Amino acid sequence: MSHPHSNAILAYPSVLAQRFTKRYSDDDAIIRGTLFPELDLPFGDYEIRQPLPCTPMTKWMKLDFVRHELRLYLDVNPADIAAQNLYHEYQQKTTEAKVEIDDDWIHSPWPWEVEA
Repeated sequence: MSHPHSNAILAYPSVLAQRFTKRYSDDDAIIRGTLFPELDLPFGDYEIRQPLPCTPMTKWMKLDFVRHELRLYLDVNPADIAAQNLYHEYQQKTTEAKVEIDDDWIHSPWPWEVEA
């Protein structure tokens, strides 16, 4: 006996259509929480007003954040050649910035780099 709702559609997944026409600077992206201004939705009256410190670790974190944002964009828009090129550029920048960091613990995986 089959369930009466076995053919029911539970949900329609959707992704906001996005055109990669402009982006935040690396400094603004990590503070705003997104690389893309069109995805920057306000969170009440909360706003970070203090810039991040200028350290090798912060530099690496900014570059890696942008690289990760580009990877997410490319998951949905794999044919965007300009974004692919920018992603590869940030992969290289991230790798170079990691060399500047002396702390051994930074080489361990970040939460989003670990397989679930």
